[in-house]
Amino acid sequence: MKRDWDLIRRLLTDIEEGRDFLADAPAEPKWLDQSEEAFAKEMRAYRSADERLFGHLELLREAGYTDGYEVLRGADGTISFGLASPRLTMAGHDLLDTVRSSKVWAWIKSTASAKGLELTVDAVKALGPLALKHILS
Repeated sequence: MKRDWDLIRRLLTDIEEGRDFLADAPAEPKWLDQSEEAFAKEMRAYRSADERLFGHLELLREAGYTDGYEVLRGADGTISFGLASPRLTMAGHDLLDTVRSSKVWAWIKSTASAKGLELTVDAVKALGPLALKHILS
């Protein structure tokens, strides 16, 4: 799974605002009147989307940006999710404050791309104040 900063930004915003951040979680496919190959293809797409969403939630929690939920991985590759009271930590609020504005976020992404920088947490935090300064001038 590649890190998706737009998804990270959306998840942080949804958690802060108390929205259902799992609303886009894919529904597990059912084996109906379809071939085994078609079902297997749907299942691969489901697992990929599931991994993307829950993998990013796992990254946010492990990095200390969020809390109040648990992502559990089964030996067979299935993902389970435990939900208590999701919240942003202080570090999560700081990161979201850096990427919240659409204009600032667009500037951060385009500048990083133009400079050949990977979007790491450190790069995002370093470019945030420069983006604000650029936009305000």
